[in-house]
Amino acid sequence: MVAVAAAGVLLAACSSGSHASPTTIVPAATTTVELAATTTVSTSTTIATTTTSSTSTTTSPPPAISSTSTSTVTSPPTTSPPTTAASTVAGAIPPPPEITPIDALSFPVDTEIEIGRSVEGRPITVIRRGDPGGARVLVVGAIHGNEDAGVAIIDRLASGPVPLGVELWLVRSINPDGQARHDRQNANLVDLNRNFPNKWGYLGTEGDWQYAGTRPASEPETRAIVALGDSVRPDLILWYHQDLFRISPSSGRDGDARARYAEITGLPLIGITGGTYTGTASQWSRTVTTDVGIGFTVELGPTLTETDITNHAAAVLAVAQELF
Repeated sequence: MVAVAAAGVLLAACSSGSHASPTTIVPAATTTVELAATTTVSTSTTIATTTTSSTSTTTSPPPAISSTSTSTVTSPPTTSPPTTAASTVAGAIPPPPEITPIDALSFPVDTEIEIGRSVEGRPITVIRRGDPGGARVLVVGAIHGNEDAGVAIIDRLASGPVPLGVELWLVRSINPDGQARHDRQNANLVDLNRNFPNKWGYLGTEGDWQYAGTRPASEPETRAIVALGDSVRPDLILWYHQDLFRISPSSGRDGDARARYAEITGLPLIGITGGTYTGTASQWSRTVTTDVGIGFTVELGPTLTETDITNHAAAVLAVAQELF
């Protein structure tokens, strides 16, 4: 076992049995970041959370999540219909729970690091690749468990060359429990894309497709990615969803980045509608980017071919090189 201490954060060897085998992603060994040594399952699997949902349960070992290895990634249409009404709860919005900071910039390159655990104990990991000190790009393959075609793009970026001047931070999924069930929400039935602490609001009730949870960042999955973003302070954050097949247009530098990405991938620039957009990941991501940084959502179609995967990976690198 190799352990690395950084700002009070313990890095320990992570078991590869609870998620896609990291050997298919990076050549180096998988390492675990323990945010707080509060609960230990075994010598090879350490739960790294500071606050656990009162309804959560931890299973060991969790079922593995298969990575995409075929030439076509298939996922059925999953974009939900517009909401009819948002349930508003009277009273002040409580603050998010305390989020333990991590020193992500001390993470080694080309090593899969665990940054947190899901409600059911599945690891949430990040891979740092490329040129440390280059333009920092955080890319998240899946936030909804039934919209995970973007994981194949992460795997391509994790195995291919990275040009000088680009530093990638690659997260396959922040919702491994939802992926295991092929459900939109996490195991607490919370829509993680309505649970982020920026512009959060009471929305829906348990079981609703946009249920925002009981408070901002109430879910361990949300807190894990918030801690990572706060530490990395990326120039660009990209989030993959399905299956509207579009990128919402914008203006200025943000608009230029979206237009360039759309040009390379063939996605049209069309507005995204059909929901109540409070506490979303893209809204939050703009609060942790650098002063010139941007973040936006990429809506994939229901499937990705090998050519599509190649083009999306190329678009990530091109936007990072040309605009930052």
